[in-house]
Amino acid sequence: MALILIGIISTITLTNSGFLKSYQSDQINSYSSLIEYLSEESALTKKNIGWFVGNGSQFIATFRENEWQANTEVSNMLPMIESDTEFQDSLGNLFYVDESRDDPFLIFYPSGHSSGGTIQYNRMDNELILSVNSFSAIEIISKENR
Repeated sequence: MALILIGIISTITLTNSGFLKSYQSDQINSYSSLIEYLSEESALTKKNIGWFVGNGSQFIATFRENEWQANTEVSNMLPMIESDTEFQDSLGNLFYVDESRDDPFLIFYPSGHSSGGTIQYNRMDNELILSVNSFSAIEIISKENR
């Protein structure tokens, strides 16, 4: 009986740690999951939510009392960003995570809309682009590098 209980507990632990590892890498799945979560969270809480990328880090913030206030509760969901990953915000500004930046990369609104933007990076022989439109819809584009 004790062995069965240990087996169940270790299965739950391995399953949960595998889920968290998907957020810890520079992959389409981790970005897509985070974007979907932030869009839904904004609609549920009826608050504007911003994903800030720059200054060598990233964080999530909620717009309250006329200013962005950091939310540390979702920090475990943030993907690890490689230094060569390129971001483009809705204004067309291109930047990398290490560049100085004060504005949010993406803003999610309670209406289900977002500011929109793209994430672009190379993996193996493919250029991957994740595009988020103003309706928070995600499109993944893969181009083979030659």
